[in-house]
Amino acid sequence: MTPTAPPSRFPGARFVRDFIHALTDEATYDVRRNPSLWVGFVLAIPIPVLTWAAGAPLWLRLLTLPAPVVWGALLGAAGRIGILAQERSERLEAEVQRVADEKRATEEHLVQETDRRQSLETEKEDLVSELKLAQAIQATLIPAPIQRPDVEVVSQVVPTRFIGGDYIHAHVVDDRWLYLVLLDVSGHGISAAMVVARMHGMVRRLTFTKQRPVKMLQLLNEAAQQLLRHTYFFLTAVIARLDLKTGNLNYATAGHPAQILLRRDGSMEELRTNNRLLGMDDDIFSPDEPFKNVILAPGDSLVLFTDGLFELLKDGDGEVLGEDGLRDRIAGLGSLPPTLLVGEVLQDLANYQGSSTFEDDVTMLVARYLGPDASASANENKP
Repeated sequence: MTPTAPPSRFPGARFVRDFIHALTDEATYDVRRNPSLWVGFVLAIPIPVLTWAAGAPLWLRLLTLPAPVVWGALLGAAGRIGILAQERSERLEAEVQRVADEKRATEEHLVQETDRRQSLETEKEDLVSELKLAQAIQATLIPAPIQRPDVEVVSQVVPTRFIGGDYIHAHVVDDRWLYLVLLDVSGHGISAAMVVARMHGMVRRLTFTKQRPVKMLQLLNEAAQQLLRHTYFFLTAVIARLDLKTGNLNYATAGHPAQILLRRDGSMEELRTNNRLLGMDDDIFSPDEPFKNVILAPGDSLVLFTDGLFELLKDGDGEVLGEDGLRDRIAGLGSLPPTLLVGEVLQDLANYQGSSTFEDDVTMLVARYLGPDASASANENKP
């Protein structure tokens, strides 16, 4: 900030400074711009005329000869001061007007921005309300826990946003066939959730008609090709059908990571077929082994999940957990009930990344097969 000059102790000092400056200013002697100059000159002409006409002493007459010039200079300097004061006043008024105009424009802009912000806030609130409603609707697609004498199923879906692209289905048909379906739509958010909603109806219809997993994959692929035409979306899938009477598990996967079979003795087996992604090609099946069968013993648990469960970055160094890291964390948890197993894994993964918020949709399902003997014993114990 420029320091302000201290006030003078002599009244009128500023005028004296301005007056002296005006006397040395070339603009003061510009007759066209400063009419006070010639006005002073004209008004002072009678002084030498009168002294000469009155026969005043020679020294006085000589002294009064430059009077018009002196008075012209004095009045010209005074007029110049007035002109400068007027110019300063006009500049000040212009500056005041400019500031006022800017203030008014700023106030108008502020009002417009406030209205715009309020409008955006209203739109945001409406959008959040719609997304919460969509979230509530999508939550109805998550299967309820299954608690039966022969099988227990617990699932958990954690979308990275309000709604996500992971789909999970668990249903027992004819009191014998347990169908487990996981679909993972590429991408996140509303578009992926819309694909999930379209697939849900078809998955339910196929399970109620007791289709084999490989047939379900074929029909879902055809539907995905129609639905995802002209898009970059695709789906990965795992479909399993467990015969609750025999423990035979028939399953097929398509582009999905290897799932886990936790044996009751603590060992683990990978469940995967080499079928390709859904929605990309007509023929997605591996020619040598499009589906597989495995026998479950009482106490064995199926752990099904999407890739969001292991594509996590470690808090601190950013190391990716990976499939091997996930298997290491699941190993030894086979003795836990499904509810505790799911909770233990999700908590462990949250601790790994240092946050309970996941960057990708996370879906996990645990189904523990208890065997037909457990079902029979439960029926015998009924009164």
